[in-house]
Amino acid sequence: MALENLIRLKDEMYRVCYLMPQAIDSSTPQSGLSKQRDFTITNEVLRGYGDSVKDTIKRVLRAIEAARQDGLTISVSGLDEFDVGDFSSDLEDARKLLALGIDSTTLRKEVFKKLASKYLCDSRQEVKDRIAQEIEDGPQ
Repeated sequence: MALENLIRLKDEMYRVCYLMPQAIDSSTPQSGLSKQRDFTITNEVLRGYGDSVKDTIKRVLRAIEAARQDGLTISVSGLDEFDVGDFSSDLEDARKLLALGIDSTTLRKEVFKKLASKYLCDSRQEVKDRIAQEIEDGPQ
């Protein structure tokens, strides 16, 4: 019975987190705030997982510290903020910003660096740094 309940809850979380944003008509414009609200539940679930992971890590590290008797103070932080936004909406926002015609090379480069960093979030940091430098060194 508990297993069936867990399966039902998992299915409901999946439905709410992933399928609701897809149900929105893409031809209807959405504000940035509305898009952000679509991912509120996903963020809450990820924060819950993050809290569980942090608690487990903290307990393991404290057990190691107690066994070694190092006298260290253990603190675990992070996993509080997650970027679960839709890259296509970031891309569209950047396109609109650049279409404003603001005459700033710095703005254009910063927008490109931010988009590249988000798109390549799974890449190694050295690769992202090299790409950012290439954008920075690019034509004025």
